[in-house]
Amino acid sequence: MKKQKWLLVAALALSLFACEPDQPVKPEGFTVGTGVFVLNEGVYQSANSSLTFYDPDGDTVINNLFKKVNFDLTQSLGDVAQSLAMAEGKLFIVVNNSNYIYKMDANTIRIDTTKPYKLQDFYSPREMHIVAPNKAYVTDLMGKELWIVNPQDMTHAGSVAMGKMTEKMVQVGNELYVSNWSHYYDATVINNTVQVVDVNNDVKVAEITVGKEPNTMAVDKDGHVWVLCEGATWEADSEKPTLWEIDPVLKTAQCRYSFEDTVDAQTGETVSFTATCMKADPQGRNLYVVVSEVDEYGFSRDSEVRRFDVASMAFSESFRIPAEGKTFYNMAVDPTSGELYVSCIGNPTANGTICRYTSDGVLLSTFEAGLFPSAMLFK
Repeated sequence: MKKQKWLLVAALALSLFACEPDQPVKPEGFTVGTGVFVLNEGVYQSANSSLTFYDPDGDTVINNLFKKVNFDLTQSLGDVAQSLAMAEGKLFIVVNNSNYIYKMDANTIRIDTTKPYKLQDFYSPREMHIVAPNKAYVTDLMGKELWIVNPQDMTHAGSVAMGKMTEKMVQVGNELYVSNWSHYYDATVINNTVQVVDVNNDVKVAEITVGKEPNTMAVDKDGHVWVLCEGATWEADSEKPTLWEIDPVLKTAQCRYSFEDTVDAQTGETVSFTATCMKADPQGRNLYVVVSEVDEYGFSRDSEVRRFDVASMAFSESFRIPAEGKTFYNMAVDPTSGELYVSCIGNPTANGTICRYTSDGVLLSTFEAGLFPSAMLFK
């Protein structure tokens, strides 16, 4: 992020704090500066998703931002806000269960009412990756196509046949790597691949086998794609969570780490783990991974952020950020400062919080977000 003066943003934020939580603001003259957007998923089928904006320079936060700015256009962001994308001064919000993709000004957060925001043919849109001013890809949890959308007029421009449900995306050169995280809607498909799409010709050119449930991906300093796999721990034929490295030239993957069970030295009990999120530092030298213990009922507990060194291919034993009674839900890394932003949830009916750390794990600040804060995007 480029450092800019934040005085106007801070003043506007303070004026919002003085109001009731959902009191609208006049769109005229309102703007956000440098900071991070936090998308709060809300509770499934409750249509209570929301948008938060945090300015780290002024340490100010604005919650329910989308609703406050667009109160006269729509009363709700929708059901299960999933992901964020930004290009050419426009912010896009994908709302999964409502099948919405909102387009708005990234500074004013005002919806572009000249463009449709509920596109047809989507089954369950998840992530949006913009490759050109007139071209973006959108993954789908229930469909077996990778959708192509024109961000300028928000219309469908085609699709890529994938044969599997699609989730996360990262780009290396002219190739897009797409994870196959779920097979919930088609149990005959094994969800253990990363598919490669040629963005120039919109065709699938490779399919690479990794572990089960590849949930997040990151690109290292050498352009290699790292894939974190949860292992489908809730299934009868589950696997251990694993971390894989893909060579983009050979299109091959190697398992670099497996999160094996351990035995508690005090109780003698076997402890299992899940790994739910991974991000790379700005230099692509380290990977930050959210790791949690799993109890006998399959629920996560005792979350922590760990750091994996790409060169030595090992986790640092001295770097651990504990959740301290809460559950780490998602994570983002500031592409300029390298600071970590980790979302925390506790009581599922209460707002979550975001904890901000230095790249070495020192806590800098915390702030309240909305229900189930998840995706984050730096502006």
